[in-house]
Amino acid sequence: MKLDVAITDVSQSKKDLVIEVSADEVKAEFEKTYDAFARRAKVPGFRPGRVPLSVIRQRFSKDVKDEVIGRLLPHALQHAIYDRQLRVVGEPDINPDEISIREGEALKFKASVEILPDFELKPYKELHAIKRVSRVTDEDVERVIERWRESAAEFVPVEDRGAQDGDFVSIDLVGKYVETPEAEDLKADNVQIELGSENVQPEFTENLRDVKAGDLRQFRVAYKEGFSSQGLAGKTLDFNATVVAVRKKELPELDDDFAQGFGEYSTIAQMREKVRENLLKNAEQQADLRLREDLLGQILGAYDFEVPPSLVEHQATERTRELAYHLVQNGMPPQRLQEIDWSERMNDARTQAAREVRAALIVGRIGEAEGVKITEEELDAEIERIAESRGVPFEHLKERLTKDDALSSIESRLRYQKALDVVVNSADVTVEELTENYEAEQTKIRADVVGESQAAEKSTA
Repeated sequence: MKLDVAITDVSQSKKDLVIEVSADEVKAEFEKTYDAFARRAKVPGFRPGRVPLSVIRQRFSKDVKDEVIGRLLPHALQHAIYDRQLRVVGEPDINPDEISIREGEALKFKASVEILPDFELKPYKELHAIKRVSRVTDEDVERVIERWRESAAEFVPVEDRGAQDGDFVSIDLVGKYVETPEAEDLKADNVQIELGSENVQPEFTENLRDVKAGDLRQFRVAYKEGFSSQGLAGKTLDFNATVVAVRKKELPELDDDFAQGFGEYSTIAQMREKVRENLLKNAEQQADLRLREDLLGQILGAYDFEVPPSLVEHQATERTRELAYHLVQNGMPPQRLQEIDWSERMNDARTQAAREVRAALIVGRIGEAEGVKITEEELDAEIERIAESRGVPFEHLKERLTKDDALSSIESRLRYQKALDVVVNSADVTVEELTENYEAEQTKIRADVVGESQAAEKSTA
């Protein structure tokens, strides 16, 4: 195909192409299309295949023109991209109003495309980094076991006294908005309140002390402007609370029986030993993740090229979708999801998405330079790991991933990890113990997660 292609650099990641297909090519395509229409056209008064060309031109000129464009334009665009060796991402943008075509003249159109940036690979081996490993203390071990003990606690009804701080009071709740009494009442059944907890509005604790099952309490709660639920923030409600039950929490004894009943442990000492092993393993994994992130940050700091906006938008959308899925999986009610400003979350996600896309491009080039490949055995091993984590058979998962065309995504992720391994394994790494203990480090990690889903963290009370 004979083409004239003019390229204008709009930005590092975007180019405008003005493509012109020769008049001879256009003429030949028109003639071929008219002949095809003449063979199949049904026109009253003419036998099939016997319709004069002049009639075909008169009655089907627009249809013929559209078909010629439909054949020539994508073919010409593909040729232009291939001939100019453009690494296009996403779909080209073509304005139909800027397509110029007439019989006997050249076809001319404009296409805007996003391309992968061209950049020179900079040094990525023998970087210097510090691997900081959190220390694991006896207190960290006891905290884990205490959380397990809390999870095994029994809630025992309290009948010989009124509720006191530390008890759990279950109530059926009806709330009326003071400022807007015509609004629909807020109703919630069997809400469990831990009296005296810092996560509970003080008014609930104050008004539910000394209650017993069957009691009714009336009180007013003024929620602050910054309250986590936007539907309650800044509002004042009058509540009627009917006490369903009062319970106290009883923890099991910390002995061998507890260890044997909680897991595959013979003694409480064996449980502590296994917990310590797991904490040390997790601390090492967290240190490895921080090391990889440190080295990746050093690499990214050497580049400032623009990344294709469509890739950033796609990645930001995926991050936001994953956040919504995480919130639902952790029990956020649908009405709370609707209270989240998702456009703001998308804006937040775009910054991280741009970094992730840039990292993928650079690490991908490192993989190319190092000849990184993923074997079928490595791919199967990863599918096996995913299958085990989901509790599904390997064969079923692989079949579904193949059907959904999802294997390439897993392979790309493995290739990324393997290429980054080259950076890590060649680095000059110094190992240090973190000054903060293990539990403090985990608190930071949990705080990051809570920051992503803080709207789901607090109840009405």
